Amino acid sequence: MPTKHIYLIKHGETEENLRGIHQGQAVGGRLSELGRNDIRAVGHGLSAAGITVDQLLVSPMSRCRESAALLTAVLNPADVHVDERLAAKNSGHLGGLPRELAATEAARQGVPIHQLRSPGGESSEDVQARYVDLWTEVCAGPRQTTFLIGHGGGIACLLLWLTGHGFERYLQHVPGSAGVTWVEADDTAARIRLMNVPPAGLPSLLTSRTAR
Repeated sequence: MPTKHIYLIKHGETEENLRGIHQGQAVGGRLSELGRNDIRAVGHGLSAAGITVDQLLVSPMSRCRESAALLTAVLNPADVHVDERLAAKNSGHLGGLPRELAATEAARQGVPIHQLRSPGGESSEDVQARYVDLWTEVCAGPRQTTFLIGHGGGIACLLLWLTGHGFERYLQHVPGSAGVTWVEADDTAARIRLMNVPPAGLPSLLTSRTAR
C-alpha cells in the first residue's frame, strides 16, 4: 500500500482535568483556556509545515469535538466525521469520579488496573482493541493523511500496541494536552516519526522531520 501518514492527537486540557476528575464517557468535558490554546498551536504548527488532511476522525466526546472544531478552522480537512471507536473509556460507575478511585477498585478486586472492568463498563484492554480496529481500517483505507482526535488513554493503548509494549509501560505513553504523534505506515511496518510531542515543540520537530 502507499505510505500513510496518521496523526494521533489528544484533545486539549479540560476543566475536569484540572480538578483530577476521570471523565471517561460519563463527562463530555469542556476545554480549559490552556487546552484551547494548545489545540490552536497544534493547528498552526501543522499548517505551517504544509500538512494537508484527507480525513479527520474524532471521538464523540465534547472535549474532542471542541478540539476538532479548532483544528478544522485552521486545517480545512477534506472529510470530518465522528467515529465511536475513538470514544473515551466507558468506566461504568467510576466515570466522573476522582482518578485515584480506579486504582483502589482494582486493588480491591485483585486485578491489574488495565484489566479492571466496572459493571457496565470496559477495561483498558477493551479500549485498545477498538483503537487497534480503527487503526487497521485506516491503514487499509484510501486516504493518505488521517488525523485521529481521541483521548490520552486510548492513544496510549494504541501506542503500546504499535511499539510492542505491555500495559506496565502505559503511563509513559499517555500524551499531555494536545500531544501529537505522527506515524508512517506501509505494507512493511508502522514507523513512529514523532511521539506525544507537546504543542510548543511541534513546529521545530515537524520542520526537521519533513525536511528529510
